[in-house]
Amino acid sequence: MSVPPNDSLMISGIFLAGFAQSCVNLNIVAGQRATRLLANYEFGAWYPYGQFRELQVNFFEAYSNGAPILERVGIEMMRAWYHFGPGKDIVKTGVDFLHFQTGSQGYASVVKGPVHEVGSFVLEDVNSERGYARILSTTPFDRDMERGVLIGGMSAPGDLDFVDVTYDRASNCHIVEFH
Repeated sequence: MSVPPNDSLMISGIFLAGFAQSCVNLNIVAGQRATRLLANYEFGAWYPYGQFRELQVNFFEAYSNGAPILERVGIEMMRAWYHFGPGKDIVKTGVDFLHFQTGSQGYASVVKGPVHEVGSFVLEDVNSERGYARILSTTPFDRDMERGVLIGGMSAPGDLDFVDVTYDRASNCHIVEFH
């Protein structure tokens, strides 16, 4: 995971607003600060990646172990995407969410820019009968948040009883188990 050198990498307003709303829902920010934060992003607009990095720095620099928080933010973002955004129209099952990652389709819906900066989030393998999938990630995003995105996106339709995601640094892959 590397930080893009400039602002040619753009993030969807849906992504930023979802991240901001998740921080409010999880009481990471509250009061007037939350109101200001949520007023800053329009769903249909695109924003420089640097703004997202600022959000992360502002909210998580105080936490010595931000991994569980970032995972939870990813889960909340996908629940909001599914229940209040376009999610229900795109995926009907947890496995559909995995297939939405084919060719970075899901990722490309919220991130755009030069390929060498954007990276990819690609479904490499899925076996529904075994309850196994592997997703290659070369994005500049935090892997703990990506784990939450996978858990939240697969859990949101409500058809799965179990979703677990681990990250293998050697292969840059998220390993997903589900049933």
